[in-house]
Amino acid sequence: MRGHNVIGLAIAAAASIIAGCGRLSSGVGPQARAQPGVLRISDISDPTTLNPMLSGADFVYQLASYTLEYLVQLDDKGNIVAVLCERVPTLENGGVSRDGLRITYKLRRGITWSDGAPFTSEDVIASWRQVMNPRNNVQERDGYTQVVTIDAPDAHTVVVHLAKPYAPFVSRFFAAIQEGPIAVMPAHLIAGLKEMNDAPYSAQPVGTGPFIVQSWVRGGAVTFTANPHYWRGAPSLRQIIFSSRPSTENELVGFRAGEIDADLDAGPQRLPQFLTVAGMHPVRSPSLRLSELDMNTSRSPLDDVLVRRAIAFAVDRARLLHDVTHDAGTLADEWLPKWSWAYTKDVPRYPHDPARAAALLDQAGWRLGSDGYRYRAGTRLTMVLVVTAGDGAGAQLAALVQADLRRVGADMTIKDYPYDMIFNLTGPIRTANFDLATYSFSVNYDPGALNYDGCAYFSPAGANESRYCDPRLDALEEEGLVINDRTQRKVLYAQIERMRMEAMAGLPLYFRDRVGMVTDDLAGYAPSRGIIPQWQSWRWSLH
Repeated sequence: MRGHNVIGLAIAAAASIIAGCGRLSSGVGPQARAQPGVLRISDISDPTTLNPMLSGADFVYQLASYTLEYLVQLDDKGNIVAVLCERVPTLENGGVSRDGLRITYKLRRGITWSDGAPFTSEDVIASWRQVMNPRNNVQERDGYTQVVTIDAPDAHTVVVHLAKPYAPFVSRFFAAIQEGPIAVMPAHLIAGLKEMNDAPYSAQPVGTGPFIVQSWVRGGAVTFTANPHYWRGAPSLRQIIFSSRPSTENELVGFRAGEIDADLDAGPQRLPQFLTVAGMHPVRSPSLRLSELDMNTSRSPLDDVLVRRAIAFAVDRARLLHDVTHDAGTLADEWLPKWSWAYTKDVPRYPHDPARAAALLDQAGWRLGSDGYRYRAGTRLTMVLVVTAGDGAGAQLAALVQADLRRVGADMTIKDYPYDMIFNLTGPIRTANFDLATYSFSVNYDPGALNYDGCAYFSPAGANESRYCDPRLDALEEEGLVINDRTQRKVLYAQIERMRMEAMAGLPLYFRDRVGMVTDDLAGYAPSRGIIPQWQSWRWSLH
């Protein structure tokens, strides 16, 4: 969910970083590495469930992906690819009807669940019903709520009927692409459940994936074993063993000691140290994860677009990218990554320009006083930026923004909140008790962003944390959702991106690369650009 992926923990300074997967030798060799065929992975968190439907945590999505699968997924080039269906439904192949109201999935034949039961269209229908079950703590139902009925003409055909056309549907319905992925689950095990929050299935799910959950010791290891009957062929790895580490520093110790073979989402915060670990190397790949400086437009001084634009020019985003992520990412020109089909270059740009920022503040009536701060009608230009307590990278970013704004005469106070408070329903962001906020989140793969910028989606009813409202923007977003032709949509979303960047209700800072850390002995790993990097774990081998 938005705001879940805050920027990491403590940062170590570094003068330069070798791009991609390069590494340096520290001269200190690791202890014995993994046994052949057994991959030991880690994260700094423990799972509370192995059912992605019930979680907002990326690493839970990733753990579940060894066992559970989806109709479609994103590959390492950023393309939607078919998994449990034979092809991705489109207008061109007839999978999406001309009126956009009917989506047809042809399911793959010969797939079985790990307990031997056949995979059929009834599994998709039963899974949708559990998504819509109000008793379940489902994190994200976008796409599923547009469904009126689902038909199963035969065991391998699913026909989804929508209340109205919804262009992003295929990228959100049982898709492992962005925030809130939900996997297809077996009807014979879930159809009769009143709820799944406490169901044994969510702790030891049966899936169609390449691995089977052998055991999960709460607070300890999760062990996966190879599924010998996997439909793509038995995986090369015999086991994957997950264990958590209390911190990134402790995890780094585990890398050096040869106790851990991989963390596929280790983050950029320790890239300098990663490059010195013998026998391992970092893997960087593009992702949908955007770091943002959100602006609360519902109160002064950020209800003035001139002030918001001034902040955009004042903030040195290139320095933030360099200092906070060690250049593991790309500056964001707009709300879409450059590799998105909807990306457009024709938007207002905000290069670092303190002089222009000062001129905009002058124009807005905020005049520089003798003390170096700006005032209007006797009131100092003051803002509060909220950040997650204990997030070293977030604190570093906040301090850099504070210094940038101070240079143009704005006074900014940093206020931190515990992670479990900052994004909850009574926290500062959901209740609009902030001026500025910094966090990262995965943007939608499809450019539709009504849930982020719509007038009816002010938090907590939606994810419009900035509370910016423009009925003209709403109308364009609504239009974009009901048009399935990509050429027409690209023209619309170019206009939408221009309006969003003109409004500057939030400043997109940079798209962060996913940074994983893997043993040199792991072959076949090519991370997805979506929310789950391990989209082809059946191909991995460890020698």
